[in-house]
Amino acid sequence: MNALLVSLWSISNASIGGTERFVIDLAHLLSKKCSVTVLSLGFADLNIKNVNVFSLNIVDRLNEHSLLKYLENGGLAKIELKLKSFLKNNKFDIIHCNSLLFANLIKNIPVIQTVHTNREEFYNSFPVNVASIILKNIENDKNAVYVAPSMSSMKSFQTLTRKMPLVIAHGFRSDIVLRDKTSLRQKYEIPDDDIAFCVPSRLEIQQKGQEVLLIALQSIKQLLPSFTVVLGGCDEQYLENKKYLHKHYPGLKILIEGFSDKSDMYSLSDVIVLPSRTESFGYAAIESATIGLLLFLSDIAPYREIAQDNPHIVLFKNNEIELARILLEKNDMILTHDIISPPKKWRDRYSEDIMLKKYLSLYGEVVSNFKH
Repeated sequence: MNALLVSLWSISNASIGGTERFVIDLAHLLSKKCSVTVLSLGFADLNIKNVNVFSLNIVDRLNEHSLLKYLENGGLAKIELKLKSFLKNNKFDIIHCNSLLFANLIKNIPVIQTVHTNREEFYNSFPVNVASIILKNIENDKNAVYVAPSMSSMKSFQTLTRKMPLVIAHGFRSDIVLRDKTSLRQKYEIPDDDIAFCVPSRLEIQQKGQEVLLIALQSIKQLLPSFTVVLGGCDEQYLENKKYLHKHYPGLKILIEGFSDKSDMYSLSDVIVLPSRTESFGYAAIESATIGLLLFLSDIAPYREIAQDNPHIVLFKNNEIELARILLEKNDMILTHDIISPPKKWRDRYSEDIMLKKYLSLYGEVVSNFKH
């Protein structure tokens, strides 16, 4: 079988976003079973054995802001034409899309569509008129089979579109290798004795909630051992956010980096905190829990689902006061910050082997049932 994975966002080995990581992980897994090509609307810089990579480069620097401008100027029609041209010159048995933007844009080829958004994110991601077109395209899309990565994602998609997707849990391909913490802390100038609280998310402070952690820690600074806050996911589009955080929290030791190698970020860290206000799934939470790091998650639906059957995950009501309270309450766990492998029941739920088996089965079924 010859499969095409389509990503809205730029793809590279350093990608931190959940959608991009899913595409990368699935490409790795599928490459052992079938022919795989990855197509990105932005740039693509992947080095995966037996995986072909192509870029459409719809804009010079594809990010949330440039995408909005592109779509406001007739970009959706342009993307449809670019896809049509690419598919005219490249033949595939099945196409696996990873953004609702692609709904009903691909004809005469079997399509799987994995949902990577929720209602709030969807309306924040696209201009109003484009969001309306996409919803209409989903309604009229008789070609694609829609797949949600969790029960909470399934319910959210059903509310948004009135369509019932299948559910296949994202499996996590564990490629994180924890490195020597002492040398890394020297490199990034973090004291050896500091507790490192890490937020391994894009530096999108409105959605990801980094300030919730900073305000909470600032309020209880005198009651905690010495600490440093590590904020990952800072690329060029978030440099103003970086300046803002350094300006408004001068009393805290904060390291803000892009981390071209996410293994460095996790190796530096003792405790992971994800104070997201909204998530479609929560890939960073799965990644952190798989490593075995102590994990604090905001009490939102996707995270509640992830926290099930894993005692090393602590939920908190998503505001500064409640996070400060729970950090003090769990101070003993923070001080020891043991790395504990998640229980087998939890690991099985997010098994990469099970995810691969389910998607391959679905590919075969969709291709067999497809009517030209």
